[in-house]
Amino acid sequence: MTLAFLRPSAGPAADPAAESPFAEPAAAAGARIEVRDGWRVAVAFPDSGAAAAAPVRFTDRSHLAKLELQAGPGAEQALAALPAAGRGLAARADGAWWCRTTPARMLVLAEAAALAGVHERIARDAPSARVLDLSAAFAALTLDGPLAREAIARFCALDLRPHLAPVGAWRPGSVARTPGFMLREGEERYLLLVGAAYARYAWTVVADAAGRLGGRPAGVDELIADPEPVVRA
Repeated sequence: MTLAFLRPSAGPAADPAAESPFAEPAAAAGARIEVRDGWRVAVAFPDSGAAAAAPVRFTDRSHLAKLELQAGPGAEQALAALPAAGRGLAARADGAWWCRTTPARMLVLAEAAALAGVHERIARDAPSARVLDLSAAFAALTLDGPLAREAIARFCALDLRPHLAPVGAWRPGSVARTPGFMLREGEERYLLLVGAAYARYAWTVVADAAGRLGGRPAGVDELIADPEPVVRA
C-alpha cells in the first residue's frame, strides 16, 4: 500500500497563500481580495477615485516581511554593523526599514522583492544574529494623506509632531490601547504594527478615526507612491 496520496501536490495548492489578519474586515468593507507576495490582502475598494482624493487613507500591508534579529546575551555588538540612523530613527537601506527596538534586537520591514538583499546583508554584517520571521505575528496598516497624523492622534498617544518625529521616526508604544509600533515612512505616511490577534479591533478603531475625517480604506494596488525617504544607513 502506498501513502503517496498524502504528499502535497506540486503547484500553488502545495503552498497556499497566507491570510492577512485584515482580510475579513476589509472584505466586509467591499474590498477585492487577491494574493500579493504570498498573502491574501485587499488590493482595491469600490470607488478608488474617491479613495485617492481622501484626506486620509488606510491600507493593509500585512504582506510585508517582518524579521526580528536577535543578538545573544552579552553579544549586542553582533548587530552593530547593520544599518542604523540614530536613536528613535529607523534606517532605510537595501529597500527595507531597519528598526532597532533594543541594542540586542532589531525589526526589519521589507517588501518581498527586497528580501534577498536583506538576507545577504544580514549574512555579511551580522552572521551570528538569530533571525526570526515574525511576518504572521504582526498586522500592518499604512495611513497616508494630509490628515493621517490627525487620524492617528485620535487613537494613539504617541507624539508624532514633525519636529519630534521626522521621517524615519520609529516609536514603540500604545496603539489603540494595545502594544504596537509606529514608523513614519514619509511626509504624510505612517506604518502601524499591532499584534495579529488585535487586527479586527485595530481595523475598527482606524476606520472610525479616519471616517470621521472623511477618510476611507484603500487597497495595496491603490497605494499612492511615496518618494524614497531621505533617512538612510
